[in-house]
Amino acid sequence: MVRRLFRENQPASSDRILYPGAGTGPFAAAVERVCDAEGWEYPDGYAVETDPEHVEEARVRDLSHVDFYRQNYLDDDMLDAGWFEYIIGNPPYVPIEGLSEEEKKRYKSAFRTAVGRFDLYLLFFERSLELLSPGGVLSFVTPEKFEYVDTAEPLRRLLTAEDTHVKEIEHIDEDAFTGLVTFPCITTVQRTDTVEARETRVTLRDGTTHVAILPDDGSSWASNIRDANIEEMQTGATLEDVTERISPGVATGADDVFTMNREDVPDGIEDTWIRPTASGSQLREFDGPYTDSVFVCPYRDDGTLADVDALGRFAEWLEEHRNRLEGRSCVDKGKTWYAWHENPPMQDLLQPKIVFRDIAKEPKFWPENSGDVVPKHSVYYTVPKDSVPMDALLNYLNSPEAKMWMEAHCQKAHNGYYRLQSQVLRELPVPKEWADSFQATL
Repeated sequence: MVRRLFRENQPASSDRILYPGAGTGPFAAAVERVCDAEGWEYPDGYAVETDPEHVEEARVRDLSHVDFYRQNYLDDDMLDAGWFEYIIGNPPYVPIEGLSEEEKKRYKSAFRTAVGRFDLYLLFFERSLELLSPGGVLSFVTPEKFEYVDTAEPLRRLLTAEDTHVKEIEHIDEDAFTGLVTFPCITTVQRTDTVEARETRVTLRDGTTHVAILPDDGSSWASNIRDANIEEMQTGATLEDVTERISPGVATGADDVFTMNREDVPDGIEDTWIRPTASGSQLREFDGPYTDSVFVCPYRDDGTLADVDALGRFAEWLEEHRNRLEGRSCVDKGKTWYAWHENPPMQDLLQPKIVFRDIAKEPKFWPENSGDVVPKHSVYYTVPKDSVPMDALLNYLNSPEAKMWMEAHCQKAHNGYYRLQSQVLRELPVPKEWADSFQATL
């Protein structure tokens, strides 16, 4: 990272270098090692860290070019530090759940990137762009998620502004940080006064490289980063347009109570209250969502919760588990003690549909032709509109073209798996004949 920072302009003692979230000074030490090896002058270093123990440890190290300050990098007074020719670091990864309500309020009022379920490293990017001098270079190692998640849209706009050039993105091993799986990447950014289209050199984890032009409208960079040529797929309609619903299966909040093998259903519970179900692990290559697992389900075909008096023997069985069911968070929020975490949309669930895993090594879709399986939360499903043949939609979803699009746009999970989230799949382009039909309907 240090050599990349100095690749085009070697440092001079008159240059300033900033280490945000400096810790005990590993980046500052690396700068001195590289400068010593190359015979370069040390830049004038300014390191910022909030942890007093880290600051104290860093100050006793033999790092002659840098001063360490105990300071919050995101406070407004940081803007008084002036401009820097170089900025390098590993910003803290702190999701919004790790912040106090006062911090959330303060950051949302001060940073354009503090939207939705933001992470602190997004704000570190924004603050660093404010402090980077014209012609200056920034190099950060962060999670790759800012390339494609909705929350990072404001950051992507900042990184592709007219005076900002993302020169290089290198994706490094997903377990590069011991004990953590972060899907990290190293991003190198330069302030520039040129406005022509700028190329970004991209290195993927398999070692392949290519040049990408990143969109400047805040949209996902995923297809550009992953080098997927999918422009020809755009037809004017998406999967959302030709389906009634794309959703995860139901969440009961107590699968240990409501789910069992069919043979274990207590005697006397009527078939009315028994629904076949399947989890993601039960979707197999050939037999799809057909298992011996069932929900004992207190909901009618129209999705309304049955009165306890109508459940018969089922009500007696639920009463045996009442303490467990009343301990759920959904009951604390006002749900009936035997209701599920969310009301199942039975009118969509109880019809033929296409099902798929929420996390998969590669996208794979199965038919659920009987229309009676109520999937668990780890199984997503989509219901085609009447004008779209289910077999044709299934074949398309399993096609190489659709798979390529999904792999280019879906968020990565551990070990190279993909998250097939509904908000992403809704944007999947669909074949032209369905697009024409959709447009005609409009």
